[in-house]
Amino acid sequence: MACDPQTFDSVSPQGWATMKDEVRRQLGIALAADSGEASEKGFTISWNYDGAAQRLTITCLDKPFFVPCAAVNGQIAKLVNEVRTAS
Repeated sequence: MACDPQTFDSVSPQGWATMKDEVRRQLGIALAADSGEASEKGFTISWNYDGAAQRLTITCLDKPFFVPCAAVNGQIAKLVNEVRTAS
């Protein structure tokens, strides 16, 4: 079950680099390029980072049925906002 996509503005290239490191560290998912799709532990996400516009879009494409989209999107937003603030 897919969740609604989330778009975040004002994500600097430094913030994006930090985000990729944090996602790898926290979730074990390697965001190897500026756009793509990856799966880990029952979750599948897609992402697209536009460095020129400093815009990041992330969509949870699949997740365990017992995890609500609100929880998934809340965790994504929390992580993005942390790296946006730190950069």
